[in-house]
Amino acid sequence: MKLLVVSSFLLIVASFGDAARILGVFPMASYSHQIVYLPIMKELANRGHEVVVITPDPLKENIKNFKQIDVSSAYEISQQQNVIEVINENGGNPFQQMHFFLQMLSETAIFELKHPDVQKLIHDENEHFDLVIVEYMIPTFLAFKHRFNCSMIGITSMDSIYQGHVAVGNPVHAVLYPDAIIPFQSKKLSFFERLISFLFMQITNFYVDLKMYPTEDITIAKYFENNYPKLKELAASIDMLFINVNNIFHTVRPLTPATVNIGPFIQIKPPKDLPKDLKLFLDEAKEGVIYFSLGSNVKSKNIPEKTRDVIMKTFAKLPYKILWKFESENLPGKPDNVKIAKWIPQQDVLRHKNIKLFISQCGLQSLDESLFNYVPVLGLPFFGDQSSNAFKMESNGLGLFLNHKELTIEKFTFSINEIIKNPKYKNRVTELSNLLKDQPMTSLERAVWWTEYVLRNKGAQHLKGPAVDIPTYQYYYIDIIAFFVFVLFLLISIIYLSVRKCFKFVSKKIKRD
Repeated sequence: MKLLVVSSFLLIVASFGDAARILGVFPMASYSHQIVYLPIMKELANRGHEVVVITPDPLKENIKNFKQIDVSSAYEISQQQNVIEVINENGGNPFQQMHFFLQMLSETAIFELKHPDVQKLIHDENEHFDLVIVEYMIPTFLAFKHRFNCSMIGITSMDSIYQGHVAVGNPVHAVLYPDAIIPFQSKKLSFFERLISFLFMQITNFYVDLKMYPTEDITIAKYFENNYPKLKELAASIDMLFINVNNIFHTVRPLTPATVNIGPFIQIKPPKDLPKDLKLFLDEAKEGVIYFSLGSNVKSKNIPEKTRDVIMKTFAKLPYKILWKFESENLPGKPDNVKIAKWIPQQDVLRHKNIKLFISQCGLQSLDESLFNYVPVLGLPFFGDQSSNAFKMESNGLGLFLNHKELTIEKFTFSINEIIKNPKYKNRVTELSNLLKDQPMTSLERAVWWTEYVLRNKGAQHLKGPAVDIPTYQYYYIDIIAFFVFVLFLLISIIYLSVRKCFKFVSKKIKRD
């Protein structure tokens, strides 16, 4: 008994000794981003670490060792913008989309840094952390690493932006690994696609270096202090990069050990009972149910009237029931087989045996949840990485996707019937889902293990690749190519001058003779 007591006491002491203070900074006002990050922080708290999280989507649970700074008012910025309207105005131009969203991210950073609790955290001289886990999408918040002089993990809810891969030494290539916002992701790009991807990468880099970083440096000086390192230096200082991708659905690319794939399925929760009215609706659908949701950022209520009319006329013709996430109380002209709701427990709905098809905007988390529950997808992408996700989804045989701007009743009806009635889509979803689930540990376990690795080793700079310290001109052999061009030019010049001299000599000799 004494031995048991002593052993228990030593275990408790050891657990306290290993516990760390961890700050999670997840500023993006998007629920689909937050559901990737918050499970990790919750699990770290459950393992005894003291966790503080800045988030616009605070958990409603009461969790030990878990403190939240609620910045949900940041949603006001995105709600002021009609995303669909902006997309229609710029015609899907990736360069204009990039400018719009980076501008919105900058405004979000200022809005959240002004928050009294965030300012208190920044300026409290007694506050300290052993690790910062920060969303890499908004670079301004990387300043927390310098503020607390600790290790830092960058994290993304999808694949990382170019700067994140560069920061840990991953290979970057506009043709092999196009940016996620580029609306084509085939293994063999056409010349025009390669040109667009190359230009997008170069223009993005110039924009970030010459516009975004200097702007955010001013914000850091205002809300932190004015003696902080430049943001370009802070962006390169992360110890590890967590990206929410996997090697089956996404393009395979070589990664340094400082990069951890935390996808897929990290946001999957244990099943819960459905609300009674929703369960009854699904249970009674003998022909099956189509679930339709455009996610948290694209609002169905803002779809152009012409597109909505095509959708409703198509639904009215179908023998299936339709469950539609619609952000308004009323939908004029709603067909009898359609049920609308402002909020739907998506994961539990997709688990229901009567779900035949998921019509989705193709956000990565939505695709993950459909895959996890063996549901094929019809994609209607709108912006960001949705088009590239839709392309990957279709090319992997998991469903089809349509251009929402060119939607017709005929195309929509055909695609729905093709996916539901052709078993190849369901079979492929099942096959790929089982491949994704065949892992030595869950995504959450992997994310937590590597987080604690960074804590144990006080960083992970040793895992970064050598490309981190190589200038771009050396990485792409520009100096070596220039050297060979120079040598070739020199040889050609010598040969030319020699031939010319010989020619002159021969000419003079002929004249003398």
